[in-house]
Amino acid sequence: MTDLVTSDSRLPERYRRRADEIASRVRSIDGLMVPASVEAIIAAVVRMARQFRAQPDEDQSEIGREFKAACSDLPEWAVSEAANDFLAGRVPNHTGQFMPTCAEFAKRAREIILPFLAERSALRVEAEKLVERWQDEERRNRIAIERADPAVKARAEALIAQARLGQTKALPMRQQGISPENQKRLDAMKKHRPFVSKIGHEPGKPAGE
Repeated sequence: MTDLVTSDSRLPERYRRRADEIASRVRSIDGLMVPASVEAIIAAVVRMARQFRAQPDEDQSEIGREFKAACSDLPEWAVSEAANDFLAGRVPNHTGQFMPTCAEFAKRAREIILPFLAERSALRVEAEKLVERWQDEERRNRIAIERADPAVKARAEALIAQARLGQTKALPMRQQGISPENQKRLDAMKKHRPFVSKIGHEPGKPAGE
């Protein structure tokens, strides 16, 4: 993902600066997501086991193996923070008495890293849009250059003139099938009523009284 944008050397400088920022931040997030070692996972489990009671009917020999499998893809700092949250009573619906199950623990650790994963995903989308913006700008520039070319303008005007050949001009309404004599008679039939203001007129009386 870090090479998604910066590998394209054609990017203009203003886009390349943002591309470099995106790549740098993604590298930083990727560095935070390095999976924890088995020793780090066991250390977090031991810390909690010293404070919490074991779950009823829990097979002690399976605890370490289950936690290692559930947390194998989680970073060390998230595992440590999840243990801190359980020990400090910051996990909703956890009574603070019993050891959390491996599923509960892994869920809390994933909640901790979720904002970083969401940011990484947003940066990927922005990086893709960055390339699209540059390509759109390139197309607009090419179109603007072509439109400014006198030869292109001449071709466009010739095409427009050719398309207009043979078109009949729209006639005014009075010239569409109405003779001057008929138009005069129609005009004479129109009633011209003088304007009478109704301001101050009393209901029930004709206007003007």
